[in-house]
Amino acid sequence: MELGHLSSFYQVVLRGSFSAAADALGVSKGMLSRHVSALERDLNAQLLQRTTRRLSLTEAGKSLYQQAGEIFALAQQARQDIEALTEEDSGRLRFTCPVSIGDRLAAELLERFAALCPGVSLEFNFTNAALDMSQGEHDIALRAMTQIPDNLVALPLGRLRDVVVASPAWVARHGLPATPYEMAAHSCLLQDHNPAWEQWHLAREGEEARILVQGKVRSNHYSTLLRLAVAGMGPTKCPLMLADPLLARGELQWLLPAWQGSLHPLHIVHAQQRRVPRKIKLFKQLLQAWFREHPHYLM
Repeated sequence: MELGHLSSFYQVVLRGSFSAAADALGVSKGMLSRHVSALERDLNAQLLQRTTRRLSLTEAGKSLYQQAGEIFALAQQARQDIEALTEEDSGRLRFTCPVSIGDRLAAELLERFAALCPGVSLEFNFTNAALDMSQGEHDIALRAMTQIPDNLVALPLGRLRDVVVASPAWVARHGLPATPYEMAAHSCLLQDHNPAWEQWHLAREGEEARILVQGKVRSNHYSTLLRLAVAGMGPTKCPLMLADPLLARGELQWLLPAWQGSLHPLHIVHAQQRRVPRKIKLFKQLLQAWFREHPHYLM
């Protein structure tokens, strides 16, 4: 059995299709199809049921996929163990987090980490997509999540604090809202990464308000929403840590400051390892320190 053919089969099943696996691996669908066909001939067993609409596993395919997962998990653990021994302060560190949060943190983290680990290359991957940290594509992540997978180590930082903001020009036209319920009458700038966030949840001294807001503009990046808000296109709700520099410069105004909002709990996460490399430990400490320096961003 060719290990490369097994890897191709595993990636196709893991990602749900030949197309998704090809895009993720940077190879052609034809190559993956040839690998899977060769694996089936080698084992004299059909592994996948292929139709134009869906891909499903045969009984033999299910068994092989489970065992392949164990093989590649062991290989990944071996790689991590060796890196922990040989790349304490060398090699690379791959960090991922949501786009807008990464934009806010990148410069300070890079400067501080470079001073501590000058021999380590730092790679940023800022994305709102949920990534599987167990596959070894990233070393450490900052994620807003409520459910922590069993194969990850998670350090809770707190709950991100939300604020409702708009430009001074928008406030001059529409006035300051006295209660959260007035926001339902305005065209707001909406976050489309999670449709549930169209219902704004705000609280004040035991009183809770849930408002279903509406608007004609949506974006999956807070940075875009903030730029539009600065341009006077409407109010938006976002983490305080992202709006804070704009509030300090007077480009945005905080609406409903007596009301508090929050997002999902924020965690630093990395894969479970028998020996965590020093560079991961140091980067985790830098993330903790940054948020300790900005306690008002969390609840």
